[in-house]
Amino acid sequence: MISDFCRDKILGTKVMCQINAYGLERDFLSAWKCTDTDRLYGIICKFEDSITFVGCCGKYTEDIKLFLEMIGYRQLCCAYSAAEELGYTDCVTKKGYVYSGKYEGDTFGDLTEEYYKDCYSLISEHISGSFENTAEAYLSFLSDFTYRKRRGLARIKGCTEDGELYSCALTSAETKNSAMISGVVCSPKGRNNGVGKKTVLSVAMELHTENKKAYLIALNESAEGFYEHIGFEFKENISFIERK
Repeated sequence: MISDFCRDKILGTKVMCQINAYGLERDFLSAWKCTDTDRLYGIICKFEDSITFVGCCGKYTEDIKLFLEMIGYRQLCCAYSAAEELGYTDCVTKKGYVYSGKYEGDTFGDLTEEYYKDCYSLISEHISGSFENTAEAYLSFLSDFTYRKRRGLARIKGCTEDGELYSCALTSAETKNSAMISGVVCSPKGRNNGVGKKTVLSVAMELHTENKKAYLIALNESAEGFYEHIGFEFKENISFIERK
């Protein structure tokens, strides 16, 4: 029931990956179903101090908002339409895309574990608000990523030359039907020569051949144009609400 509800939704992919990877018997992961008699209209998933809400509120808007405040969070992520229903005007909204499969090209292979730390450093350095550039934060990422990768719920690709990493892209969430691509970054040395495009498509095309929908969220307008140019189509707006 939950998997069917989350299917074909960007944030539904994130929620199902968390549940499939860790189950609901962990202190750091909880999920609640929002139902009206037998109708499921929403899923609330809390991973540590971040909440993802999938669905719509409708007549239960105030109840959901009170529940979200009761369980507490540092960041709330939901579709823009749900953020509007909940009255969250002070939020950051970004465009979510799905890969169309129209563009094909040369690809890169999977990165080996020796490059994971370089990948983490590249992302933390060039993507604002992504990873903390500390040893403790990296070990937390490494533990989570390798745990999911062993279960087929994550992958990472990039371009290397003479032992140096020039670009990377990974899936931050995967299910049997879809995946979220994130951590897309190219070092200054790798820019303006198609490395970034090839890196993203390496992940997107592989997912496409596995009959998985490849989603991603553009970080800014420049990224929007880039993704649209290489075969991604607009899916929905995603809002992020940060607690002050």
